[in-house]
Amino acid sequence: MDKDITLYIKENDMLKAGDCIIAAVSGGADSMCMLFCLTELSRELNFDIHVLHVNHGIRGAEADSDEAFVADHCFKNNIPFSSVHADVPSIAVKEGKTLEEAGREIRYDALFKAAREHGAAAVALAHNLNDRAETVLLNLLRGSGITGSIGIRPVTYRKGIKLIRPLLSTPRSRIEEILSEAKISYRTDSTNLSDEHTRNRLRSNIFPLLTAQINPRSVQHICSFAGDMSEASDFIFDHSEKVLQEALDSGEVTCRSSRTTDISVEFLDRLHPAIKSGVIRILISKLTNSLKDISRTNIGSILDLTDAETSKTVSLPYGLFALKARDRIVLGVKDELSKRPPAGDFFICKNYGSKDLSFVQTLIQQDALSGASNKNCTKWFNYDNICGNLQFRYPEKGDRISVLIGGELHRKEVAKVFREAGITAVEASGYPIVACGSDVLWIPRIRRCDDCLIDADTKKIIEITCISGDHGINRRNL
Repeated sequence: MDKDITLYIKENDMLKAGDCIIAAVSGGADSMCMLFCLTELSRELNFDIHVLHVNHGIRGAEADSDEAFVADHCFKNNIPFSSVHADVPSIAVKEGKTLEEAGREIRYDALFKAAREHGAAAVALAHNLNDRAETVLLNLLRGSGITGSIGIRPVTYRKGIKLIRPLLSTPRSRIEEILSEAKISYRTDSTNLSDEHTRNRLRSNIFPLLTAQINPRSVQHICSFAGDMSEASDFIFDHSEKVLQEALDSGEVTCRSSRTTDISVEFLDRLHPAIKSGVIRILISKLTNSLKDISRTNIGSILDLTDAETSKTVSLPYGLFALKARDRIVLGVKDELSKRPPAGDFFICKNYGSKDLSFVQTLIQQDALSGASNKNCTKWFNYDNICGNLQFRYPEKGDRISVLIGGELHRKEVAKVFREAGITAVEASGYPIVACGSDVLWIPRIRRCDDCLIDADTKKIIEITCISGDHGINRRNL
């Protein structure tokens, strides 16, 4: 057993006595070395190992031979073994993904399922030092910032499962030495020899050039840099979380729902650039549960909105959007509006006859005496003028509301009413209203129409109450 690997496992608190570990073993050099090291260490720490092999159905007989090789090794060494078969090429075509993407998802899903079935403390993956250096360089070339420059961490969590990487500090050359010394054979995946994939080109062309002509310790230095960036990233994240929580408490950041947030421009302007980015990244992770495809360019485009004109919108991965709304930036998920409940769920109605006219007029007068009568939750309308065409719906293009201006009725665009109230088009589209055709009778808490009023000739009165609560309809809808 390599002492450096043992020390790395213990320093990073990867496992402990009594644990059950699911080991992802493909049969390649890295995974066979990891399995050997874990097996040796289990004798000292007394933990259990269960091997899982995933046959992706890509390389035919070669893949079947890999599976048989791993199964045979486990049988000879009395290690519990199981395998999962999947037709990755068909799944990739069906879901519109690359073979690499589809294979990775299937592999992780199988590992997580095995971990839950066996009550495992962790899943062990065989990434090594070279893998980390390759990932760092790939991420930097793709435009990643500090987070991407970390590459791969020794311990991470995904879907509540702990992922450990015992060989992450071990170079590939040392892995081959360990296998040779232990007389352990391994399989070579033919697809790793092809230059079709970007990572393979880095591995076979770029890194040999770096180590031969720039610095023989290039891989180690890149990973040392990744370690420094990991510490910097953790510091920025911790401080950003603290700042964000303070902003949530003060109302400078508002979570309108689990998938829509708005942020004060003034708040962002006060922050250090690194903390600005940290706050945005945390908010995105809360909306999508992933930052995998979020680049520094995406973060920059959101922050650029602080100086943009109102209503400018930026489209982002995962169906995200960012929108400038006066002095705030709205960050949300585009498909959220498709999940909004029926507008009628927000209203209850009650009818009165002409004999109740004086009683209702008293209520209306009391309402009018309020300093914020437009914001009150109940309104009364002359139902005679509505003629049974009452609708509870969301705003539509062409909607207008009749308002008194200079003693005369004017039909004003509802979109303009929303803008004047500081509500963006995206927010407004999820705002339930009361209407009669294209004529809007009431936008709760913002404006009611000035026709359909009750008078001495009114025969039938309808009372409409908005029941969404005091903190805005948007919060429930968007």
